[in-house]
Amino acid sequence: MKILLDTHTVLWAATNSKRLSRTAMGLIEDESNELLVSAVCPWEMGIKLRLGKLHEAESLLLDWERVMSDLDAVALPVTHQHAISASKLVWDHRDPFDRLLGAQSVIEDAMILSADYAFDAIRSVVTRLW
Repeated sequence: MKILLDTHTVLWAATNSKRLSRTAMGLIEDESNELLVSAVCPWEMGIKLRLGKLHEAESLLLDWERVMSDLDAVALPVTHQHAISASKLVWDHRDPFDRLLGAQSVIEDAMILSADYAFDAIRSVVTRLW
């Protein structure tokens, strides 16, 4: 199964947070799943870090390749197609990071692993797991 990790999912998995659900942990540990981590994730972490939030992201950003390796994840760049799709996504949600992740989930035919219920509003096109 192809699974796109939301930013908090990457953060919680990389820091062994108890906030990660058992289901999420099982999906991440299942080697038959293809895990995708969008370029959106380090971008969002970096912005929130600069705003004085998400201090735990600093060490992850300094060693991003290790984070990706530990997760055995594939890096997913943001393409023009993703950006255009995000702008057209019919969804009353203004968070640009979530919009991009939602569009990437659709285009890449991947389920999104997220605790964020906001994705349920577009469940006709995106499957959220948690």
